[in-house]
Amino acid sequence: METKNKIKLAVAGLRGIPGVMGGVETHCEELYKRLSADIDIVVYGRKRYVNSSIISSTLRVKSLYSPKKESLETPFHTLIAIIHCFMFSRVDVFHIHGIGGSMFLPLAKILFPKVLVTHHSQNYDHQKWGKLAKFVFRCGEKFALKYADKVFFVSKSLLEISKKRYPKKIDNYHFMANGFSLPELSTNIPEVDYLFFLAVGRLVPEKGFHDLVDTFNLYKGKEKLVIAGDSDFKSDYADKIKKRAGTNIIFVGKKNRSQLKWLYSECQAFILPSYSEGLPISALEAVSCSAPVIMSDIIQNKDLDFPDESYFKLGDIDSLLTMLKKGGVKVDKNILKNYNWDNISNNYEKLIKEAII
Repeated sequence: METKNKIKLAVAGLRGIPGVMGGVETHCEELYKRLSADIDIVVYGRKRYVNSSIISSTLRVKSLYSPKKESLETPFHTLIAIIHCFMFSRVDVFHIHGIGGSMFLPLAKILFPKVLVTHHSQNYDHQKWGKLAKFVFRCGEKFALKYADKVFFVSKSLLEISKKRYPKKIDNYHFMANGFSLPELSTNIPEVDYLFFLAVGRLVPEKGFHDLVDTFNLYKGKEKLVIAGDSDFKSDYADKIKKRAGTNIIFVGKKNRSQLKWLYSECQAFILPSYSEGLPISALEAVSCSAPVIMSDIIQNKDLDFPDESYFKLGDIDSLLTMLKKGGVKVDKNILKNYNWDNISNNYEKLIKEAII
């Protein structure tokens, strides 16, 4: 389809771009910077993470207030973005990332010509959330699957589950993988003079770092464990795992993606002990840097089709300890051709244009 006028697209549900840690944020940063000049994009970010900015002639970030409470942050920031966009931007397509913000999809459907959703993860399975938050996530998922004009899934397994739940809606459902991309190395890289394993991610229960810490406390090898990441909010969970970590476990906090590239390239193996994922970008980035991998055997991780021996039984410390002693498994880089951001963005743009016909 040829468009005479530019498509106006608004994006909400994420913390912001650029350079904000998180799978959804990385997905959005890599995707939206690749779209053609046919599409003008405003990404709604949160003031705790980003400032309003102009990234390119077709991509800008509008930073808005968000509540300083983790369970409220995503849904209410999305609501604020919907209202702001209707009042000041008027767009052809409003795209919500995640099922938390999709709680307000019915309102978006009233206000905008087309509403899209990317389903990144079944957040209601995450251990940290209480009953009310899980209810919000389940409602958001239901609204997305039933009422969105198109729904994109980063997980093939989640796509198949959703098709079975709502078979009449399957024409609206599309697989939209995460990809991988890392910047060139900067001069500001960590000073590390020891062998180390690496784990990357926010310090939240669903990432399984408690299992990794407990396992590494039993590990007798010469390597240390470097954990890159932190919690976005004050967290009893993060405090507890840091307190029980032995001296061979080092928490280095959040690192930018150039620094992460160096860590991936230098580690003995990359470890992903997650209980829940969408499609783990960090694993793709690790493989692109030739790092051996050790991953929990949840279905989303297995969707990557890495060798069977690269997975350990979820939550099983003995299984993880055995894999640490083996040092991880090398993955053929040819698998990465399925996760190319340029191809993903081309397909996304095609589907956006189809949506507004």
